[in-house]
Amino acid sequence: MTTAKFAKFITGAVLVSCCLFQAQAQTLPSIQVGLVSWPLDKTHPSSAFGGDIEECLVSRIHDVAPEIVLIPQRVIRDALFPLLEPATAPETEEEFAALLSREEVRRRLASRGLRYLVAFAGETMRPGWKGGILCGGGGAGSGPVGGAGCFGFAWQDETTALSATIWSLADANVAQREDAKAEGTSVVPAFLLPVPILAQTRQEACNELGSRIALAIRKTASEDPARQ
Repeated sequence: MTTAKFAKFITGAVLVSCCLFQAQAQTLPSIQVGLVSWPLDKTHPSSAFGGDIEECLVSRIHDVAPEIVLIPQRVIRDALFPLLEPATAPETEEEFAALLSREEVRRRLASRGLRYLVAFAGETMRPGWKGGILCGGGGAGSGPVGGAGCFGFAWQDETTALSATIWSLADANVAQREDAKAEGTSVVPAFLLPVPILAQTRQEACNELGSRIALAIRKTASEDPARQ
């Protein structure tokens, strides 16, 4: 087999595999899943609902398990208003379970076809910058940029830890727990101009958690065909 024919064979095999995967994903029964940020960080209202994490989870879960239909937390909070507002949201897992067991809550969520509810939370910890950068200016003609510029090196460690609890709405019990953690370091080298190179721990941890959630829901749903 010539190189050209071999390349065409590999390309064809990849295309066939992709088509089969897409066809399989389309034939899987859809699973309605709600997302909600909980427990809430009531000390930081502006970030309590984890908007960037939610967007990342939605994207990742869809990529891994296209059959999972995600209902954004805005819809969930509206459906349960005011039960999940910062001032009234349950503070413990026992209280959250009791909330999901209430007939009114079960009816509201069932009307939207929800089968599971994913409660996610997490934080990014940055202990502070280390090193240092000095910047200054100078007169014209004293250097390539008139003597002005910065010099030094600074860095900051970063850790993102995320977790998710998958609740089965049929019985208000925890079906699965998942967590993810990512560590990295942001650096800012400076030679004339500072050049920030930022860590991406939130994206890394979110991608891992999204994959875990998707696979856990798929596995749990496949083991409970009576509720499909």
